[in-house]
Amino acid sequence: MSNAIITAPVKRVCRQQIEGLLTKDLALLDRITAPTAVFSHLTGEQQTKSDWLQQLKIGRLHYFSSQEVSLKVTVTGNEAEAVMRNLIDARIYGFRNVWALEAQLHLQKHCDQWQLSCSRVRLY
Repeated sequence: MSNAIITAPVKRVCRQQIEGLLTKDLALLDRITAPTAVFSHLTGEQQTKSDWLQQLKIGRLHYFSSQEVSLKVTVTGNEAEAVMRNLIDARIYGFRNVWALEAQLHLQKHCDQWQLSCSRVRLY
């Protein structure tokens, strides 16, 4: 099986996360995120899935647009690592900017579905 076929479902989930952020599709984000997921922000703050979704719901994290720069994925069995770089126009805790963000994502496959289990974001 080719690498492109193996990595395509993981890339789809990574892109769905961006889509969900832009459209505020909390149901999509809930579905593609593992219950025990942890999100680490630029500030070093860590959030649980429920805290992260709540921040999106109340508008403390608001995403306007995103341009994908790169997406690299490595799959090993039921685990995957992705490094995704995007230029994201967002208002984060009141500060709007176009952020050059690199997300280091860990995904796990559960019942034939990939889910985000960890996300660490930094500027690049």
